[in-house]
Amino acid sequence: MKNYDLFIKINDAILLEFDVFKAWEKTLLLNAQNQLMNRCPISEPQMELLIKVLEKKRPKKRKKRRV
Repeated sequence: MKNYDLFIKINDAILLEFDVFKAWEKTLLLNAQNQLMNRCPISEPQMELLIKVLEKKRPKKRKKRRV
């Protein structure tokens, strides 16, 4: 995966699903975003972990029942 594509996925996850992630996942995503914005390389193990976090299944939102 190219860095630009990874950056887009990270931004989407931060903007759209940030409340779903655990604290360590939020930190990982924000650090990776800062690394990519500063054009610093991301290591292969870090890239694999990021992809696992980004592809994790999200819980479905329940519809509120109207009474």
